[in-house]
Amino acid sequence: MKNKIIALCTLILVAISTALTESKAQTMNGTAGIPELSPKTIGNKLDFTPQGIKKFEKENEDGMYDSVYDLMGGGCSFYCGCQIGEQKASSTLKPQGRFDYKASNAHDLNMATAWVEGAPGDGIGEWIEYTLPANNPRITNISIVNGLVRTKKAWTENSRVEALEVSVNGKKHCMLYLKDVYAVQEFEVPTIGYDDRDNLEGKPDIVIRFRICSVYPGTRYKDTAISDIFFDGMDVH
Repeated sequence: MKNKIIALCTLILVAISTALTESKAQTMNGTAGIPELSPKTIGNKLDFTPQGIKKFEKENEDGMYDSVYDLMGGGCSFYCGCQIGEQKASSTLKPQGRFDYKASNAHDLNMATAWVEGAPGDGIGEWIEYTLPANNPRITNISIVNGLVRTKKAWTENSRVEALEVSVNGKKHCMLYLKDVYAVQEFEVPTIGYDDRDNLEGKPDIVIRFRICSVYPGTRYKDTAISDIFFDGMDVH
């Protein structure tokens, strides 16, 4: 009986220690007290193979999309009212041949380009930031094209984001946990923007920062890439 009690006490102590360790790790990662979100929807698998491009061209006979890499097409969307100002990043990978990896690539709505961080290692702690005017429509959805998706080979060889911390005007807003999938991922997020739409004059800009907290390692390179981050929400129509 004594041995059973000792074993039970040991199990309880291990459980408490594990819980405390997890709580400490969560706090250190900045997730404590903010929503932790998984994708609301995941799109179809991307296909930029010759067969995929041929299929796209057949379906795009009306010319709605500029190319197979075009995310939004020419129809009306949130971007009829959304205004993206300054875009910057904590670091940027140097251009490689004809490709560059500047911050603005992650919001050009073109999956052939990408922002790639340029810090040593796998990019933990690196960030990309967007500045929007106060009168920008409120954001309720964030979609992410994770990794360097212009080819499946590039996507596999380079690192992709696993956890992305979102902050708004310096305050932690939510944590996005991305799946390691070759597809567009959409997140429903707490509203970003000012609710009092009649009193926006003099309000500060809205600064949204996305900070890399963990990654899915690439098979060849440690550079972490995001091809696109784009928004949807309300107040446009």
